[in-house]
Amino acid sequence: MEEISISWPLSGLRIHRRPYFRAISLFFLMSFGFLIHVQSAPGVDLEKKITSSALNDQPNKIMASARVNIKPVEKNKSDRFAPMINSAAERYDVEPALIKAVIMAESAYNPKAVSRQGAKGLMQLMPKTAHALGVKNAFNPAHNINGGVKYLRQLLDAFHHNVKLALAAYNAGVAKVKQHGGIPPIKATRHYVKKVFAYYHHYKSEMVDKTENV
Repeated sequence: MEEISISWPLSGLRIHRRPYFRAISLFFLMSFGFLIHVQSAPGVDLEKKITSSALNDQPNKIMASARVNIKPVEKNKSDRFAPMINSAAERYDVEPALIKAVIMAESAYNPKAVSRQGAKGLMQLMPKTAHALGVKNAFNPAHNINGGVKYLRQLLDAFHHNVKLALAAYNAGVAKVKQHGGIPPIKATRHYVKKVFAYYHHYKSEMVDKTENV
């Protein structure tokens, strides 16, 4: 076969190749040129895209490790109650993402939810707790959220702003957390804390995305 000669554009070298290497050589040179074009294209911040992708994927990994999931149909449920959540968040100085996470874990945003123990509404307030918080109607979303966030604020203050202990107390009661000097060795409570934190990271990431897209 007749040999042909290909010039390497950057180094000035000439590499001899037989005809059946023509397709491979041309493909390589075209790919190399395309790569240079993409990397030098204005407005393309590859590092930012990769970092953003990694950050967006982090909540999914955390949720997977906690064995929880937010179905597509549930993702926008918090939007309906956003004004009430934001109002209570500002009033009691509690992060909206944490409030959303607690509501998701407690009732999955069902304002009519009732547990076997008798807890009611979005934030699943027990009757005695609701009465102590001044909640007249636990099935009223605004009343329930205000009372639930007020109680969450009290727990955060009681446990020196330790969110995990506050959540454990929200689930199992203050007495049990104090009795064990930490999260009680109750499987359901430990899973609850892990689940709320997973939802918290999801809503936190969601809020960051909305801010960046404004």
